[in-house]
Amino acid sequence: MNSTSDDSAAQGNGDNSTADLDPSTHFAFEHKIFLVDGARFVPSGQEREPALRVQVGELEASIPIDSLSLEFEIEDDSPDGKMLETVKKGLRYVKDIRPGDTIPRELLDGSASWSIEDKHRELAKNKLLIQVALWVSGRETTALDEAQVKRAMADKQTTDRIDQGLEELADQLGMGKDRVKEVRDLIDRVARELAYVEALRERFQHAHAIQTKLNQVHQMHGTDRQFTGEIQRVKALMEPPIKDFSLNFDQVDAQTGEIVNVLKTYDKQITFIREMRDELHQKLMIWEEIIQRWDMDLSHKSKAIREAVQATYRFVAYHFPQAQDWM
Repeated sequence: MNSTSDDSAAQGNGDNSTADLDPSTHFAFEHKIFLVDGARFVPSGQEREPALRVQVGELEASIPIDSLSLEFEIEDDSPDGKMLETVKKGLRYVKDIRPGDTIPRELLDGSASWSIEDKHRELAKNKLLIQVALWVSGRETTALDEAQVKRAMADKQTTDRIDQGLEELADQLGMGKDRVKEVRDLIDRVARELAYVEALRERFQHAHAIQTKLNQVHQMHGTDRQFTGEIQRVKALMEPPIKDFSLNFDQVDAQTGEIVNVLKTYDKQITFIREMRDELHQKLMIWEEIIQRWDMDLSHKSKAIREAVQATYRFVAYHFPQAQDWM
């Protein structure tokens, strides 16, 4: 899953100018401050406020966008001022933005600016088709994991019910039983949107797995009371954001769990799916660095493990602080 902006965007001529780029599709700026080598916009601080980072000698300076406008007298209604507003919106979808990058597709046409794999599209489509089989059988829809979906789709009884269900769905939607292809096309379009949620669900498992890894590390260091105490604090801080993720996925599953309603209210459903996709993607972008940090060997004690626990504590304490009542 690629969460960065399009690296193939034109970067202008030799002086790094972006003036020749189309401002309706690219982050095209006029002021020289945006043409400094290495200039990029990133979310900064606990509130993830957009800021411009530039290299000053061996140091990297960070300037909040609002301060930037005042410092360099960039009017809100000027081309650069309007582009800075687009930057603020764009950073909800990509990790950073460099002058000359393409504007995220979420802002252009609502589609996702990051890529997924074919397996995610197949999984999303098969989940919808299984809903068809359950609906025509008069059974309630249940949330299925990837293994359960594969088993169901390998069952001839399921595929037969899907064929029957598609005909009845066409009739239920007022198309007529002979227009099954149109129903399949409609399901395909919904599946293409839900595929991004499936990709995010898979990625979320890596964040969720950190809790299991912390348990493993806790057992390995059982006699070190100070270190195991640190692990316990990390686990406690992680619980609320992980639970929040799970609730978001449950919400998507519940909203899209009735195939007839999904197809009858297609436009409304697509809007909902995209909103949830973007919300989940924004949350997961924050976790990427710590997910990568835990990609290590946990079979024996190491300095890297201790550093990962400490880094995770700083991460969750910073991004997900919890109020504590003192008695």
